[in-house]
Amino acid sequence: MLSELTLLLISLLSFFLPTQLAFHFNNFQNTVYGFSIDYLIPTLYLTDIIALLIIFFGINKLRFSSAMKFNYKYILYLIFVVINIYVSNYQIASIYKWIKITEMILLGIVIFNTKKFELFKHFVKPLSYSIIICCILGIWQYLTNGSIGGLFYLLGERSFIFNNPNVAPYPYSTFSHPNSFAGFLIVTAIYILQFKNKFNIKYFWFLTLFVATNLILTNSLNVYVTILILLFLRFRSNWSFAFLSFDFSQRFVTHRIELIQSAFKIIKENFWFGVGLNNFIPNLVKVSNTFLNSWELQPVHNIFLLVFSETGIFGLIAFISLFININLPLLAILLTGLNDHYWLTLQQNLLLFTYVVIISRKQRI
Repeated sequence: MLSELTLLLISLLSFFLPTQLAFHFNNFQNTVYGFSIDYLIPTLYLTDIIALLIIFFGINKLRFSSAMKFNYKYILYLIFVVINIYVSNYQIASIYKWIKITEMILLGIVIFNTKKFELFKHFVKPLSYSIIICCILGIWQYLTNGSIGGLFYLLGERSFIFNNPNVAPYPYSTFSHPNSFAGFLIVTAIYILQFKNKFNIKYFWFLTLFVATNLILTNSLNVYVTILILLFLRFRSNWSFAFLSFDFSQRFVTHRIELIQSAFKIIKENFWFGVGLNNFIPNLVKVSNTFLNSWELQPVHNIFLLVFSETGIFGLIAFISLFININLPLLAILLTGLNDHYWLTLQQNLLLFTYVVIISRKQRI
C-alpha cells in the first residue's frame, strides 16, 4: 500500500515539476548592497511538500542502518555540512540550501530504491502533460508580450511585461528566466524522444511541435549550442566544422567573464571548504566592485565553479561524482551547466537534475 502511494506521489511530483508555486520567508537576511536577492530567501515550494511526502512514505527505503560504511558517509556528510555553514557569512541562507540539498538526496534515494518505479509511467508521461501546459503558456506570453496571470499565477508564473528593460523579451512560462525554461525543455525533450514509441503518435508530434516552438522562442544561446554539440556527437561523421563570429564585448558576455574571474578569486581564498553553500553572491562584492546593479548580483554561470566556490574542493569532488554514469540527459545538463547556474539555484531545474541523476544510476543496474 505504501509503495503504491509512493509511486502515486512520484507521478504527482513529476507532473508538478515545472511549477514554482511557493511561500517565501522574507524576514531573514537576504540583501546585498541593499538589494534583495531572491537566491538568499528561504522558500517552501509545493513541490517541496510533495517531495517531503515521498520521503515520509518511502522512509523504509532510505536504509539508514544497512551497513556501517554507510553510517560513516552520513557522519562525514554531517561534519562537512556543519563546517560549511560555520564558514558562511549568511548562515540562514546556507542552512536553507543544505536542507534543500538533503531533501534532494533523500528524494533520490527513495526513488532509486522504489523497485516498481517505471521511467515512462511515473516520470516522462506525467511530465509531458504539464510540459504541454507550460509550452502553451510560453507561446501565449510571446504573443501578448507579457505574463498572462490568473490560474497560471498559481503555477508559478511571474508578473512581467516584455518592454520592461529588466525583463528578457522571451517566454518565461512558469520559470524564473527563459534560459532555465529552455534548459528544462531540452532535457525533457530528450526523454520524450527516447520514449517516442510509447506515446500516441499524434500526441507525440503535438508535444514535439510545442516543445520545439518554445525552444526557438526562448532564444537561449546556451541551449542552442548544447543542441549543436549533442547533434554533432550523434552524427559527427557527417559534419564539417564552421566558424561563427561573435561579439564578446556585449555586457551579458563581459558580465559572465567577470563572474568567472570573481569565482576564481573566491576559490583561491577558500579552497578547502568554500564560502558556504548559497553564499556566492554575498562574497561576490568582497572580491569585486564592478557589480553595481541588482541584476548583476548573480551566481557564477558555471555549476562546477559555483560548487567549488561555495563548498570547496571536497564539495566539488562529490559533485563531479554525480556525472560518472553519464547519459544523454545528464550530458545536456553538464553542457548547459558550463554556461549557467539554474541546475543548482532554481527549484524546477534542481528537481529535474535530481531525477536525471537517479535515472542514470537506475539504468546502469
